[in-house]
Amino acid sequence: MRRIAMVTLAAGVLITTFSLTTTPADAAVGFWRTVGLSGVDAFGFYDTQAAKVTLTFDLKDTKKDGYSAALRFTFTGTKKQKDDVRVVALTGDRLQDKWQTVTSTRLKHMYVQECRGTWKKSKFTIKKCGAWRRHY
Repeated sequence: MRRIAMVTLAAGVLITTFSLTTTPADAAVGFWRTVGLSGVDAFGFYDTQAAKVTLTFDLKDTKKDGYSAALRFTFTGTKKQKDDVRVVALTGDRLQDKWQTVTSTRLKHMYVQECRGTWKKSKFTIKKCGAWRRHY
């Protein structure tokens, strides 16, 4: 009797743990990393759900050369939705590392572009960018 109770308890704990750690069938979780533009290093995780995508990433400026590191994101949706482009830039010219989050309701594809630019009077101006890279 004790053995049956122990097996039942273990199975219940296993099923509960598995159900809490899995994602729903319509959700996708992924990892991305930047590739190549000198002075910009970034990586992050995206989580697509039924109504939105959440992107959490770490952006690093690896050079002190007068330019700030930045990322441009575009999220595409249906034909009726206008593509959503966002720029996230680190402030100032210093070696820095910052975690950030971006969300969008456009779920079809996510593209990321690494950029370098300058700040002037609280406005960021892009000077150089790498190629757009599709991540999902």
